[in-house]
Amino acid sequence: KKNLEEQALATSIRQKENAEYVADTDERKAAIAAMQEAVETLIAGTSFVQADAAQGVSKAVKLALSQMPAKTNMKPEHLSLLEEFATSHNAQKYAPQSATIMGILGDMYNTFSTDLEEAVSDEASANRKFEDYIYEKQVELHDLRTTKQNKEEQKAEAETLLADTTQEYDDTEAQKEADIEFFDETKAACEEKNEQWVKRKELRDA
Repeated sequence: KKNLEEQALATSIRQKENAEYVADTDERKAAIAAMQEAVETLIAGTSFVQADAAQGVSKAVKLALSQMPAKTNMKPEHLSLLEEFATSHNAQKYAPQSATIMGILGDMYNTFSTDLEEAVSDEASANRKFEDYIYEKQVELHDLRTTKQNKEEQKAEAETLLADTTQEYDDTEAQKEADIEFFDETKAACEEKNEQWVKRKELRDA
């Protein structure tokens, strides 16, 4: 019972960890894709004086911000600059800021990509440890069940032996009582015949 409870607990924890991993990696993948799109839009937007180009890049940066993972160590000043850039529609500010924005997005892209690789590696390691643990518990469970079965068989054999021994004792006790009764009857009969013989002898001698 303890073994099964330990397996169930470990499985529950692993399922929870895996669910968190899936949610986190989905966020990171979405953020990486959005940052990549924003960087590509920045690279493609060579005509900085055009308002539609500025709006397109602002939209891409805004999308990247909306896809930001919940767990991130982004610097406040970088976040502030990205938010200002995303909400700005001033074409004149677009050109001088684009290189800085691209640098920030590029750094974030690399950081999130590295974090994603580490998360995948950590998940694989955690899953491997879980599988090894469950395998050990399964082996232990098999041994426990084998031991339990052997003890149950030994108990059954002992109960059978006890029943046979008890029956043999009862039979022997009954036989002893029957033998005693037979002996007492035989003794009484012999004593009676002896008395009769003594009387007959006395009568003959007289």
